[in-house]
Parts: sequence; structure tokens; C-alpha cells
Amino acid sequence: MKGIDDASYRSKALNNLLLSILLIVANSTYCSLPAGIQSGNSSSRDDEIHEIYMLLTYSILYKTWQGSDSSKKIIGNNIGALLVNPAKDSILGFDRNRHASTNNITQHAESRLIQHYLSACECGDLTGCIIYASLEPCAMCSGMMTVSKVKVTVYGETDPFGGKALERLSLNSSELADGYLPYPDVTISNASNSRIRKELDEAQKESGIFIYKFLMNDKAKEIYKRAYQLFINYQVNYPENQPIYGRARDFLEQEVEK
Repeated sequence: MKGIDDASYRSKALNNLLLSILLIVANSTYCSLPAGIQSGNSSSRDDEIHEIYMLLTYSILYKTWQGSDSSKKIIGNNIGALLVNPAKDSILGFDRNRHASTNNITQHAESRLIQHYLSACECGDLTGCIIYASLEPCAMCSGMMTVSKVKVTVYGETDPFGGKALERLSLNSSELADGYLPYPDVTISNASNSRIRKELDEAQKESGIFIYKFLMNDKAKEIYKRAYQLFINYQVNYPENQPIYGRARDFLEQEVEK
């Protein structure tokens, strides 16, 4: 019996080792950017477009900030998502977490955004679209983005508790005894290159508090305010991006007025 137990233990240990290697490989390869999305801070026209849309996402949340004041009704935890069609340089919509006001834990920004837009446009899926999410998508929203064929999501803050969901969907563990192939459709997940994302990640880590609570405190609001100031004072480096920035400014005003 001891020999059998040892063999079983070694087999499980080997499987765990292989799975760990596959996770490392998935994370390292999955983060490679697709054509049209370059790394670096506004080193290309596409980088600048991503920066504009990410700052817009932060700015909408800042201008509609949900504080921790218990006397005011809380809609959700300052988390939002912006849907963009890059082929047409058009903003298709914005939504935010509303799990508190709806008393429904599934009412996340990305899931609401996807369902509302698809219901309105009757276009079937979101092929080629990009979602700019203020927070790294959870497993539920990652599944919806994958199924609806979203091309890319760019997120503005790392979720240290529930992140890497899209990377897990792309994991190929078929070499293991009980392994499986990746999900057929792929949505690429990229951390924003914005300095705001880095500030938020560092501040949340230093706070040591759960991500949802962090996004309701004054430190988070202070960083979001800087994002808003960067957005309204933004000077484009690529003249062809000026109309995109102009429409983004108009969209901010429309969302704040709602």
C-alpha cells in the first residue's frame, strides 16, 4: 500500500508541476500584444488611442464617484467599462458596476455593457471590439467577453484576488492526464500602460485592503482625480488622434449628464 501511495503522490506532484509550468507559459505568451496594439507609453498612434480611452474610463468614474458615505445610496464600487469599435474609432457605450443598487452580484460593468449593447444593436457578437475596464475582469465577465468575441480588453487596475481569468481560459493543459484544451475563442487581456494603473496597483498593495473597499476610499479617488486632470488637459502627439480625443471629451460630458 505504501508503494501505491508513494506512486500516487509522485503522479500528483508531477501533474502539479506540469500545470504550474503551463500556467507560467500561458501568462508569458498570452501577454504578447496583437497587431495594432503596441507596448510603451504613447510610443505609437495606437498607444495614444489606448491611453485616451483608458483615461476616459477613469474620468467618467471620477466625475460620478461613489464615496463611502453611508447616508448616500451606493450604486456599486467605482468600477466601469467602456466599449469601443477601433475599426470605426467609435465609442459604443459605457456601464458600471451596479451590484449594490440592484442587489444582484452579477451586475458587473462588463457584463452589463455587453448585454445592453448586444440587446440594442442586435448584432450577435462583438467581433473586433475592445473593452477598456477600470479593473481587471473577473471570471464571469471574462467568460462573457470570450463568448461575445471581444478582441481585447485593456484594464486599468490589477485585481490581485480575482484576476488572470482570461489567461486561465487560454490555458492548454491537454498534456496532463485530466487536462483540457483552451476555450475555442480568445480575448486578449492587457494591463494598461498608463501611469495611473501603476499608481493604483501600488496604492492598493500598500493599503492591504480588499480591492472593492480600496476603490471606495479617498486614496483611490485622489488617483482617479489625477487621471481626470490628465484627460482634460491631454495634448495629442498624433494629429490624426485629435478627433478621437474630441469625441472622448464629448462622451465624458454626456455620461456625466446622465
